[in-house]
Amino acid sequence: MAKVKANKVAVYVFRQSAGETEFLQLRRAVQAAEYASTWQVVYGGIEKGEAAATAACRELREETGLVPLEFFQVQYVETFYSRSRDRVVLMPVFAVRVAKTARPVLNIEHDDFRWIPLAEVSEKFIWRSQREAIAIIQTDILTGSLAAKLLRIEQKPG
Repeated sequence: MAKVKANKVAVYVFRQSAGETEFLQLRRAVQAAEYASTWQVVYGGIEKGEAAATAACRELREETGLVPLEFFQVQYVETFYSRSRDRVVLMPVFAVRVAKTARPVLNIEHDDFRWIPLAEVSEKFIWRSQREAIAIIQTDILTGSLAAKLLRIEQKPG
């Protein structure tokens, strides 16, 4: 029987310039254990006793070196089935706005990065859950809705 684990986070990094929003993708290094050479967002584990929001900030720092200008929880949980581990994984989602000139410094898990304009999300993000997360970020956060104010995390954890 497949186990259910909720010990990972997903962090969607975006920047805005001249009315355009772009989302960061990181390419998993060839030596990566899973999904080598695929384009992903910041994913990482939650350490024992660590809050999910704290893990999101730590993983952002470890994988990209980027500093958030704004930090949001997203009302979405990414789910997927890991066949190799026979496990259903649940990941709380966070969104981070960085400076329009932000340039990540990658760790050994990744070997390249790219910024994807919002208009190209449907063709560049291969996983349905990623496209769904971005759609919710667009609706709830990028539009400046009332939800954005409530979802904003004022104090950056970690």
